[in-house]
Amino acid sequence: MKLKTKLMSLIALSCIGVAHSENSTFLNLSTTLQHAIANDPQWAAKVHAHTANREIRPLASAGLKPTLKLNAQSSREHYESDTFGTDSYGLTTYGANLVQPLFRLDRWYSYKKGALISQQKDAEFIQAQLDFYMRVVDVYFGVLSAEENRRFRRAEKSAIQQQLKQTEQRFNVGLVAEADVQEARAAFDISSVQFILAEQALDLALESLNTLTGMPVETIAPLKSDIPMALPLPNDVNSWKTMALDHNPQLKAALLNKGAARRDFQAKTAAHLPSVDLFGNYQNSDRYIPTTQGEMESNSVGIKVEMPLYAGGAVSASRRQSKQVSLQAEDEFQFIERDIIQKTNNLYRVVSSDVARVAAQKQSIRSATAAYEASKIGYKTGTRTIVDLLTAQQALFSVKRDYANARFEYIFDSLKLKQVAGVLSEKDINDINNWLENR
Repeated sequence: MKLKTKLMSLIALSCIGVAHSENSTFLNLSTTLQHAIANDPQWAAKVHAHTANREIRPLASAGLKPTLKLNAQSSREHYESDTFGTDSYGLTTYGANLVQPLFRLDRWYSYKKGALISQQKDAEFIQAQLDFYMRVVDVYFGVLSAEENRRFRRAEKSAIQQQLKQTEQRFNVGLVAEADVQEARAAFDISSVQFILAEQALDLALESLNTLTGMPVETIAPLKSDIPMALPLPNDVNSWKTMALDHNPQLKAALLNKGAARRDFQAKTAAHLPSVDLFGNYQNSDRYIPTTQGEMESNSVGIKVEMPLYAGGAVSASRRQSKQVSLQAEDEFQFIERDIIQKTNNLYRVVSSDVARVAAQKQSIRSATAAYEASKIGYKTGTRTIVDLLTAQQALFSVKRDYANARFEYIFDSLKLKQVAGVLSEKDINDINNWLENR
C-alpha cells in the first residue's frame, strides 16, 4: 500500500513537471528547432511542396503507359423516310478503347526530363532544409545578440548615471566645473536613448522568434562564457571546396536542371518524328424498335502510325525555344558553381578570422578595463577630464558588446560554411545547443 502511494505521488509530481514544462516559455536552440519544425508555416509549405513534387515522376511516365477508356451512350433516334415512313427507336452503345504507345520518342525524353526534375526537386528540398536550419539559428542568436546589447546598454546607463551623481556631488563641493556635470548629463541622456533602442530591438527579435516557433517566448538559453573556438576542420580550404562541389544541394539541383533542359530539347526535337501506337477497340450497339430489336458488335486491333507534317510552326518554335532554355540552364549551372566556390573560400577565411577575432576581442576587454581604471584614477587626481573618463567607460562597454557579437558570428559563420559545403545537419544544431547554459 505504501509502495502504491509512493508511485501515485511520483506520477503526480511527474505530471506537474510536464505541465510546467509545457507552459514554460524558456527555450534553447534544440527546442526552438523542434517548435519551428512543428509550427513554422514557411517550413510547412516547403514540406507540402516536396510531397507534391513526388508526383512529378509518375506524371512523366504516364505518357509511356497504356490508356484505357470506357464509353457508354443512350439516345432516342427519330427518322422520316418516303419509303419507310416516320418512326423512332432507342439506341444504346457501349465500348472500350485501349492504346499502348510503341514508339513515342518525344514522350520517352519527356519521361527522362521528369525523372531529372523529380531529383532536382529533392535537391532543392534539401537546400530548403539547410536554409531553414540557418534561419532558426539566425533568429535564435539574433535574440541572444539583442539581449546582450540590452544588458550592456543597461549596465552602461547605470554606470554613467552613477558617474553623473558623483560628478554632481563633486560640483556641489566645488571640486569640478559645471561643464563636467553637463558632459556627464549629456552622456547619460544618450545612454538612456540607446537603452530604449536596445529594448525595442530585443522586442522585435523576440517577435521574430515567436513567429518562428508559434508560441510566446520570454527568454532563451544564453551562450556559456567559455565555448570551444576551433579553426575549420579539415583545416584546408581545398577540402572544403571539394565537399561543396560534391555535396552542395543547390549545385546538384542546377546540374539536374541542366540535364532536364537538355532532355526537354531532345523531346521537342523528337516531336518531328513519327509515332506508333498499338490500339484495340470494342463497340456494342443495341437498337430498340417497337417491333424488332437489333444488336451489332464490333472489335478491332491494330497499329496506328502518325507523321506530323505541319502545325502552324509551333513544333519548330518550341524546339528553338527549348534550345535556348537549355543554354540558359548551362550558364546558370556555371554561375552557381563559381558562386559556391567563392562562398566557400570566403566563409573558410571568415571562420578562421573569427577565431582570431574572438581572441583579440577578449584581450581588448582587458586593455579597455585597464584604461578605464586608469581614467578613473586620473579623474580623481585631476589629470583626466570627465570626457576622458566617459570615453574610456563607453569604450569598455563597446568592446564587451563586440566580444559577445564576435562569438555569435563565429557560430553562425561556422554553420554557414557547413551549409555551403552541403554537410550541415540537425546534429550540428544540437552540438551548438551543448554550448548553451541549462536552466
